[in-house]
Amino acid sequence: MSPQIIQLLQKATQEIQANQLDSAKLILEEALRIDNKQTEILRHLGVVAAIEADWEEALRYFDLAIQSDPNNFLALSNRGNILKLLMRFEEALQSYEAALLLNPSDVSALCNAAVIFNLRHEYGLSLACSERASAINPESLMAWEEMGKTYWLTKHYEKAIDAFDRVIALDPGNLNAWLSKGNIYAEDKQFALAQTAFQRAYEIAPQLDYLFGIKLQNALQMCDWSNLQDQTRQLISGIQEGHKVALPYNVFTLLDDPELIKKAISIYANGIQGDIKREGISSYPNHQKIRLGYFSADFHDHPTAHLMAELFESHDREKFELIAFVFGRNQPDEMRSRLVKAFDQFIDVEHKADQEIAALSREFEIDIAIDVKGFTQEGRAPIFMYGAAPIQVSYLAFPGTMGTSCFDYVVADPVLIPKDAQNGMVEKIIYLPDSYQVNDRNKKVSLSAKSKEDYGLPSSGFIFCCFNNNYKILPSVLDGWIRILNAVDESVLWLFADNPFAVAHLKKEVAIRGLNPDRIIFAGRIPSAEHIGRYQLADLFLDTFPCNAHTTASDALWAGLPVLTLAGKSFAARVAASLLNAIGLPDLVVNSQQEYESLAIELATHPEKLQVIKNRLKQNLLTAPLFDTPLFTKNLESAYMEIYKRHQQGVPPEHIYIS
Repeated sequence: MSPQIIQLLQKATQEIQANQLDSAKLILEEALRIDNKQTEILRHLGVVAAIEADWEEALRYFDLAIQSDPNNFLALSNRGNILKLLMRFEEALQSYEAALLLNPSDVSALCNAAVIFNLRHEYGLSLACSERASAINPESLMAWEEMGKTYWLTKHYEKAIDAFDRVIALDPGNLNAWLSKGNIYAEDKQFALAQTAFQRAYEIAPQLDYLFGIKLQNALQMCDWSNLQDQTRQLISGIQEGHKVALPYNVFTLLDDPELIKKAISIYANGIQGDIKREGISSYPNHQKIRLGYFSADFHDHPTAHLMAELFESHDREKFELIAFVFGRNQPDEMRSRLVKAFDQFIDVEHKADQEIAALSREFEIDIAIDVKGFTQEGRAPIFMYGAAPIQVSYLAFPGTMGTSCFDYVVADPVLIPKDAQNGMVEKIIYLPDSYQVNDRNKKVSLSAKSKEDYGLPSSGFIFCCFNNNYKILPSVLDGWIRILNAVDESVLWLFADNPFAVAHLKKEVAIRGLNPDRIIFAGRIPSAEHIGRYQLADLFLDTFPCNAHTTASDALWAGLPVLTLAGKSFAARVAASLLNAIGLPDLVVNSQQEYESLAIELATHPEKLQVIKNRLKQNLLTAPLFDTPLFTKNLESAYMEIYKRHQQGVPPEHIYIS
């Protein structure tokens, strides 16, 4: 390299570092006129194009640099970075591998390869890369960050925290490390430690997208209601102004306004979608059978699987072909083994990126793709944003709109989404005639001879029960429960103990309200059959508002326990009403807090009235639609055939009514 070229490169580098890109480009073009095959000139032009986000131009220059000098590991590594951004992962990994063969100490190539392996859920390979990078350079933030991410994704929480602590030791204000620690602690139900980490992140970046909602949801998990009224007002204001402040479960938990909820979720969905475009699929030729693709992380011992198992087994195999696309961090178990047998193909796509899963679905020519996850933990909505099928449906796991036109339909029923609430949904609605919720009649109920005393319950007195998640319990809910308990002598309230922080806060809040905390009894987590069986020891299930009981309500009803619910306006606030109507108990659905409390007190103090309801529930269990899985399957299949026919005819999605 001539002294003149060296001088020009040094000058261009200074301009790049000063972000004077136009000046740097002019200097490099001058150098290129002197030597149009000089590798470093071409590589630096690629760097300028990359900073300007002109990916194709950057790739062109890096390719020219490599043609000029195939041994230039920096050009190979730079090329890999552009291919990674373009999600051309295989080509990117080939570039990183070539760079590392030339320079085994290329920490950047190792770290970026680790990123790709994490995106593809190839955790062993990612860990090998990040560990090697950190050994070469113990001060590499990226190496420790990717290592922490891998350990987190594989549920090695302590090792993940250790890795992010190394990041913080190197950079105390590292936002990603504090956020990651908060998320890990929250996932591990160490909510107090999570709150400390989220608060530190909030101090660093108070305007960070969704951080306000993340911190708020974590506090709700602990039933920590400090400044909840002010925070709720701030949440509503942020949504109204179009800011990225709310998580979907913030709005379900705190709000009962379908339009506001839709706006919040649309903001969230658009933030995830970004520049992703749904692949246009006009239609496939008529298949002999309609190909259904069910996508979920919950095809194992999970409440969603316990609801859906019999549906999969009941599908008409003469008309439908069933393909499961399975992702998520779960281990083989009895339920997973059962589900494998229920599908024609059971494909584990955990190690594929979202775009790859969507492409695989198109290769299988899936006619209708059903997302059974939504914006819940381990959900992968981008699969549908890329386009997995000509028809895409949201069903069951997520109690609301997905907020994006990538989903054509949502499965519901007339009670769940009345006509006057249709504007709260982006999707068109498939109206099933009874309840939208499928159930498995083979769901096991333990008939063990455990007594009330075994669960810490009093042997006499009325037992109210609510095994909903603790975050659904709001101050207004607890206020109502306490008024009910005060009106019913010797009654107790049996709650689910999700975490010790919620238990402590609830006991404190009960005492503040003047009730003896001993009248609140907490139940731990136990196997599903035993959990459903213990409902039989309670007298009445008291639902939460605005976020209702979902699977917990159908579990209680299956065990013979009546559920009292206050129905609101939004999807999540009407689930229990849907179930009660489908089991023939609409009289347990009320429309005001006063009615809710009055009916709870009346049933608790007039055992003969409650017994009439229990007898009706018992009679209806195997005759009413809620637990008639073959009938539900027939109705859902009618819906699938209708939306498939409409699509094949070129008719756009519209509300569908199945009778």
